[in-house]
Amino acid sequence: MSQLALALKPGQPLNRAVYAALRERILEGSISSGRLPSSRVLAEELCVSRNTVLFAYEQLAAEGYVETRRGAGTFVVPAVGTRSQARHQIETRPGARHRLSGLGARLAAAQSEATRSAGKARKPVPYDLRSAGSGYDHRTLNAWARLLARHARNLPRALPGYQPPGGFPGLREALADYLARARGLDCIPEQVIVTQGSQQGIDICLRLFVDPGDSVAIEEPHWTGYSHCLAACGARVVCIPADERGMQVEQLENHVDAKVVCVTPSHQFPTGGVMPLTRRLHLLDWAQRHRAAILEDDYDSEFRYEGHPIECLHSLDDHGRVVYLGSASRMLFPALRIGWAVVPATLSRTFEQLKATTDRDTPSLEQLAFADFIREGLLERHVRRARKRLASRRSALLEALDRELPERAEVTGASAGIHVLLRLRELPQAAFVPLRQACLARGIRIYSAAPNYAQPPAHVELLVGYASLPEEDISSAISGLREALDSLANP
Repeated sequence: MSQLALALKPGQPLNRAVYAALRERILEGSISSGRLPSSRVLAEELCVSRNTVLFAYEQLAAEGYVETRRGAGTFVVPAVGTRSQARHQIETRPGARHRLSGLGARLAAAQSEATRSAGKARKPVPYDLRSAGSGYDHRTLNAWARLLARHARNLPRALPGYQPPGGFPGLREALADYLARARGLDCIPEQVIVTQGSQQGIDICLRLFVDPGDSVAIEEPHWTGYSHCLAACGARVVCIPADERGMQVEQLENHVDAKVVCVTPSHQFPTGGVMPLTRRLHLLDWAQRHRAAILEDDYDSEFRYEGHPIECLHSLDDHGRVVYLGSASRMLFPALRIGWAVVPATLSRTFEQLKATTDRDTPSLEQLAFADFIREGLLERHVRRARKRLASRRSALLEALDRELPERAEVTGASAGIHVLLRLRELPQAAFVPLRQACLARGIRIYSAAPNYAQPPAHVELLVGYASLPEEDISSAISGLREALDSLANP
């Protein structure tokens, strides 16, 4: 036992370190004899007090790793020793893999680089061109912190139990009022279901409408949140091309068996196209004729820089075909995982019950604070300030692109939102990885639009976000991107 290593974690008591080291040695099977040294001998070897070792032995005995035999000493429990010796063989045997459900098998087969890297911590860089957040300022953060603190002090008394799965009633009322003012959406609070971000809304909607093998139409290119959920559902995906006016809905006439159509009509993701009225009416008419549902993801339409925000597709729906999805993550900051789905009144109870099967209650503290954030006019005030700030950053981005890459980059989707799509036709798609490395060497992180395509584009396309960088940094980032492109052309 003289090789026992004590690795102290910050703040960890010495007796816990001895316990952890002994437990690790037992599990890895390196205590060959099965008998532990006496507490006095081990204490001398480790230069610790005997009480420290006694605590470790008592804890191991309480958890069933060792047993004490009167007059004989302390021994590793035989079952633990047997498990430890066979552990490596069991874990590396091919037949030891889990037998997955159809859902699990589909997710494992569909796993891509995008899903593997989702949520992974990235090393900070000076210029991160991510398309997330709305460039919030200190006034927004201070107001949010004040509301959180107000409700945190009174939370146990205000909400002593679980909330309805559909969300805190006060927030549902506030959202219904806000959506009527801001998006022209007519609904009652019971139709508003509060979700953990819009992604949960997408997942619930697809599970509500889609069985394995059913046909679902999505835009091409599209938001990957749809394709990942559809892979999990086992749906048959139909990709409908999108142009500068959004989804080409006339092509749906060739896919009358589609049960659901997933669209971003106010600001197509990622190209930025806006669906005109004729296509919207055609889509609604098609859905009514074929009894299909429409999922409208209205992810960032508040931030429009040419005229007023366009009213949502749901405002034209007279037959209850549209499920409207929105999120505070885009309007405020990504860490705020509050979204909402506005569902037809006939489906609201069913939708709420389906949400309850996996999520009993969206966090109450954030719901209370967000309800007040809306009622006190802070959300609309934030949107007005953010729209002005984002318009300035958008102008800085377009000016930098025009200055640095005047004939080399094609820009789409600049009229709204917090990102543009940048097409670099001088580079084949395979050149994205070298370009990314060249940009990282200059402190710039870029993002490919290829994962948003069922069939990746022939040339490099970039999602360039501008919400999280001030104007001078945007200019520097685009200058660095031009240098990276030059380095590939002239190695």
